[in-house]
Amino acid sequence: MLKRFKPDIICNNIFEIDLEKLKSRGINYLIIDIDNTLVPWGELEIKSEVLSWIRKAQELGFRICLVSNNQKERVKKIENVLGLPSVYNAKKPLKSGFLKASYILHEGKKNHQTAVIGDQFFTDVIGAKRLKLFVILVRPLKEREFFVTRINRIFERRILKYYMKDEGK
Repeated sequence: MLKRFKPDIICNNIFEIDLEKLKSRGINYLIIDIDNTLVPWGELEIKSEVLSWIRKAQELGFRICLVSNNQKERVKKIENVLGLPSVYNAKKPLKSGFLKASYILHEGKKNHQTAVIGDQFFTDVIGAKRLKLFVILVRPLKEREFFVTRINRIFERRILKYYMKDEGK
């Protein structure tokens, strides 16, 4: 059962993602988590490196939508700075937030040319894999997180160890 939810790629951060390689795999759409993926949890400042990475992805032809379990006010502030559409209160790992993002990106058509990028196994990975999407798990930007997330991280570390052991790493 665990193998069904294995991330396709695990990276330290978004900057390690080979965007050209994703393009060559036929991926044209990116659904990206916000907190601890693009911006540290609880912060609003978006680093220039993140802005450059987003611009590079767009120049390569990726269409991007942000998906967050966070509240409307926070997500809309980040949406406005990045100039990207977003889905707030996504209720990940439920499918609804990912489906809303899919509708925004490709008019609601089911499309497996989509990659989901996020930092949490129990929300981003499981939710995306339930829709059979390509998943890139990144390490969280900061250790400071919502208390429930800190508890989930204990179990997440065990699962990631299992995946690494399974690959012989």
